[in-house]
Amino acid sequence: MVRTSGLILIGYWDGPNTTPGWPRPERFVDTTWDVDDRDMVADYLARGHVVRAYMGYSDYRLCGERNGTLELTDGTFVWPEGLRHYVVEHTLRLPDRFVEHVRTRIEGLETAARDEEWWRTQ
Repeated sequence: MVRTSGLILIGYWDGPNTTPGWPRPERFVDTTWDVDDRDMVADYLARGHVVRAYMGYSDYRLCGERNGTLELTDGTFVWPEGLRHYVVEHTLRLPDRFVEHVRTRIEGLETAARDEEWWRTQ
């Protein structure tokens, strides 16, 4: 379900071509972050739905490599395709609000009741 009040941005960083006020990714690096939580978030970020595709790349702020060109969403949050790279390669820990959102979404899907009747009648 997509929020009607708009999508919440996450993973957009301060850089040479941005307006002031965006966070710096260095502030989020946490080499002590629980590996299971980090892997859960990284997997979730890879499975977003494409919202937009851009015609040009940006550079990763921490390593200078080229970032992706897609913007992804889960219907609540929206993030750049390259956010997963920050989590996996640079041990960037996303805010607890997002981590708990991910955990809740995954647990909700894993524990959801399953309706098999509709498909059986097709």
